[in-house]
Amino acid sequence: MLKPNRENYHSIMMNQLYMSRGQYKSFLECEAAVMATLNGQWVEPPSVALQAGQYVHSWNDGTQREFMANHSNMFTQKLTLKAEYKEADKMIECLEQDPFAMFCLQGQKEVIVTAFMYGAWWKVMLDVQNNERRRIVDLKTTRSVTEHVWIEVEDEFGKKNKKVSFVEAYHYPLQNAIYTEVERIAMGRPEGDWSEFLIVAVSKEKSPDKAIINMTDPERLVRELAEVERNMPRILAVKAGEVEPIRCENCDFCRSSKVLTKAIHYSEL
Repeated sequence: MLKPNRENYHSIMMNQLYMSRGQYKSFLECEAAVMATLNGQWVEPPSVALQAGQYVHSWNDGTQREFMANHSNMFTQKLTLKAEYKEADKMIECLEQDPFAMFCLQGQKEVIVTAFMYGAWWKVMLDVQNNERRRIVDLKTTRSVTEHVWIEVEDEFGKKNKKVSFVEAYHYPLQNAIYTEVERIAMGRPEGDWSEFLIVAVSKEKSPDKAIINMTDPERLVRELAEVERNMPRILAVKAGEVEPIRCENCDFCRSSKVLTKAIHYSEL
């Protein structure tokens, strides 16, 4: 089994061989889009917001100069940083000036961990791994640390709208569960012996806000992992080409590959 490294971690080959938190979440959103990506038929359009977040992460792992050298689109024709990256610099400065944030970010950076779980090999990249303190830390950039947003949720009574924090909106408890379980298995610790998981969050506001968020919640972690285990047989069957992937008809891939075959009634919109 080939091992992922920093150079090939995001490659098609490694994504074909390994599951990841992002790939798992994408399968739940649109199976067809994931399979098109894994087959090299679809490349997700680049996002300025994503690249600005990667710039902040490059500061954390000590590769900021290299990142800037490899991303000339960060600069204007006058060779000054574009607005999104000036904003990112403010976020970096906000963290650098906070002793507790910098303390929490101490440890090995960008650590790749693999483990076999629920019928598949998984890969995760930990922003910070501190073995001395048994701690995993994830650096997050977000629009607001405190603002709550509306999302659609579904329970036994059907779909409804609910206002939640950015942590819930972006499914970070799921990330916590996958990262800590993969790390536990890789380290050879017994079931349930999980490391502490922290999020160091910094906002994209004019005056950036920040928070250290403790995600350690064993009961929630067990529920999230149980859901992953339930979903994996279907995901593995789709990934192996044994069943046809389902289209969501809402994502960029589905819109770009849609073929019209009939008219729809206006009441269906």
